[in-house]
Amino acid sequence: MKNTALLMFLIFASHEVAACESPQPLSGMVKVPVCLEDGPDCRPASEVLHEYTEAQPDDPAGFSIALQSSPWHLYGPDYRIITVDELAAIIRSQLEPKHKRIDLFGSWTGGTYTSGMLSHASRLSQALDGFPVTGKDGFLWMDKKGGMRTTKQAFTMREGGGPYSVPAGEEVFVSLAAGWAAGLEDRIGPEDHELMLLAGVGNDVFLLCPDGALADFEAAAKMGNAIAAYNAALILLERNHEGDRDAALKLLERATQLGDDKASARLKAMRQKATR
Repeated sequence: MKNTALLMFLIFASHEVAACESPQPLSGMVKVPVCLEDGPDCRPASEVLHEYTEAQPDDPAGFSIALQSSPWHLYGPDYRIITVDELAAIIRSQLEPKHKRIDLFGSWTGGTYTSGMLSHASRLSQALDGFPVTGKDGFLWMDKKGGMRTTKQAFTMREGGGPYSVPAGEEVFVSLAAGWAAGLEDRIGPEDHELMLLAGVGNDVFLLCPDGALADFEAAAKMGNAIAAYNAALILLERNHEGDRDAALKLLERATQLGDDKASARLKAMRQKATR
């Protein structure tokens, strides 16, 4: 039974990655160490990742930012898409003379993956008038001492599905810590909008499938999740196909009705620009 569960997850992962256009050639398979029963030696990956991030050696010259990310998007701690310009504005007010560079600790932040598109690190550096910014080229992993490495696998294999828990002392696969719900949409109830939001993030940062992320964010928006509505609107505006702007406006209206201030501000700015 255990081998069957493992195989089923591998088939699912390979199908979903193949259904989306990869940002660059991916190859090989990586197995993620997991555990299935929470306890002192088996804890949620998101919790362990926070501890590992805090364990990173202090480097006074570096201004470090740990975040979930895909080749296309950066996410804040609430899983809202944050633009490079927004991130630059936050960082600018916090940089000190001792800082000589900014380090983005997020998957796919340091390479160029789409023709004509600069990396997140390069665009952030431009937004900060050339201030040095480093990023990571591939899926990011972090160990218990805060050490990091990257992989570029086409297939990710782990035992079972559902929430990702980490055995004591093992590395955390950063993208899976947020992305484990991707592919479980048919198990998500009509009221569980937060889990559908998480599935959308997973499609982006783990399965590298922004189209799947958009579908999940739109579904979560219908369920009443304001952040998902905001994310879906931003992806539509980036894609800019026929009808995408009108659909994005409706999603921003939905998020505004749900009390989202950022959606309200963006909606107001878009309407003001349209009337000039």
